[in-house]
Amino acid sequence: MEKAVMEKLFAKTAEVQTAEGLAALKEFAAALTTPILQKIELESIMRKLFAVEKLAPGAQASYPVAI
Repeated sequence: MEKAVMEKLFAKTAEVQTAEGLAALKEFAAALTTPILQKIELESIMRKLFAVEKLAPGAQASYPVAI
């Protein structure tokens, strides 16, 4: 969906108390579903290709050393 259309939908969501605002909110949320799912899929692929190392706050990542 084009950016201008998304901006108009988002602006209409401010009036969520009205039927038109509620419909715009639902349409806006539905329009975001595809890009969000694409991003999740991309990140899932990266997590399969590369090891995920969970770090404590402030900890440094360890990198494999070439032999």
